[in-house]
Amino acid sequence: MKKEINFTAFSIALVVFSVILLLPVFKNQQAQQALALLVMVAILWITEAIPLSLTGLLIPAIAISMQLLSPREAFKEFAHPILFLFMGGFVLAGALSRHSLDKMLAQKLIRLARGNFYRSSILLMFATSLIACWVSNTSSTAMMMPLGLGMLVLVNKNVVSAESKFLMLGIAYSANIGGIITMISTPPNAIGAAILDISFLEWMKFSIPVFCLTFPVMVIILTLYFKPDKKMSIGVMAFEKKENAPVKTLTSIFLFTIILWMLDGVLSPLLHIESGFNSLVAILAIFLLFITKVLTWEEIIKSINWEILLLFGGGLTLGMLIDQSGLGEILITQVTSLIAAVPMIIFLWVIVIFSIVLTEFMSNTASAAMTLPLLFSLSNQLHINPMIIVLPATIAASYGFMLPAGTPPNAMVFSSGFVPQRDMIKAGLMLNIIFSIILTTFFYLIFS
Repeated sequence: MKKEINFTAFSIALVVFSVILLLPVFKNQQAQQALALLVMVAILWITEAIPLSLTGLLIPAIAISMQLLSPREAFKEFAHPILFLFMGGFVLAGALSRHSLDKMLAQKLIRLARGNFYRSSILLMFATSLIACWVSNTSSTAMMMPLGLGMLVLVNKNVVSAESKFLMLGIAYSANIGGIITMISTPPNAIGAAILDISFLEWMKFSIPVFCLTFPVMVIILTLYFKPDKKMSIGVMAFEKKENAPVKTLTSIFLFTIILWMLDGVLSPLLHIESGFNSLVAILAIFLLFITKVLTWEEIIKSINWEILLLFGGGLTLGMLIDQSGLGEILITQVTSLIAAVPMIIFLWVIVIFSIVLTEFMSNTASAAMTLPLLFSLSNQLHINPMIIVLPATIAASYGFMLPAGTPPNAMVFSSGFVPQRDMIKAGLMLNIIFSIILTTFFYLIFS
């Protein structure tokens, strides 16, 4: 992450913030203030004028100073359950690296690809997508990222390189793409399916073709952009294999954690936990790693990437602010007013783009909960099949590829240090545009 201040970009952000506050954009004063904050944060995050996590901390501070939120409301998102899921993922990754288990698991995966790094990377991406069908994209990234890091060590690419960026971004994007396959894998899917009243299999009838179209495109785009060495071989295991007690204990804890994450849908209702079960499991994993002496407390603290937790906490606060201020409803109303002026396919594309952009700056669950009911109501008023609007908007809510704060997988791989934000923005922008066209065309052809 960038540590020095870019005074030019920071000054531009402040000027834009002040101009938006002064101009009569909306009648709703709180919505106008939220818009000013949103644009300023976007500039700061995109330009990295100041450290990303510092921008995340400024969001609640500015919201409090403008009296948009109370201090309690402004900072409560920094205790959101998903941040503790992040924490558990960081500690697990640290434990796997500490005892070289990540490299051992990576070595087994590499054997399936006959020692070719490029094919191994694609195989790991595909595995990430399949896991993300059944567990959250955050959990699947937490499971697979240590394996990717282990692969990079084995090929001596554990520095920023074309191969490291290709693999780590591929893991994050694969988790996001795989998360659309089932209606239980991400909250937006469940919200969209409930609004449309469609079954599990009906959802998959549309989601599987979309996945089959988008996953290969993602691999192709990342290959063309980063140009990883397709012939790179992974040689002899670059570590000493240890069959000691900590490794066996760590393996047991790792598998136990994964099983509990995968059983979220079953265990949560049984334990009467409405949300945050995976976060509870993550904290349990940290506790087990400590009491079994797999990691010392100092090693646990060191393995947690606090900057990412602050960054994502700020992103969640911004999302809550967009929702509570009424800005989100105003924006979606403005977008839907286009339908009378443009062809249906263009209107659909605008809806998809809007859903993607909104996801870059707020929780996809919050954006889906806010926009999908409005789109469903709009389609009924205009006598349009709601499937053609609500379904692509729902799936697009998982396609925030540009910013670390866009989705938890983005933030997690960014925390590895192998993916500069400028590369995430450029590659993510290409995917956002191409995926929006694929989604629009697919659903327009299906339902028109």
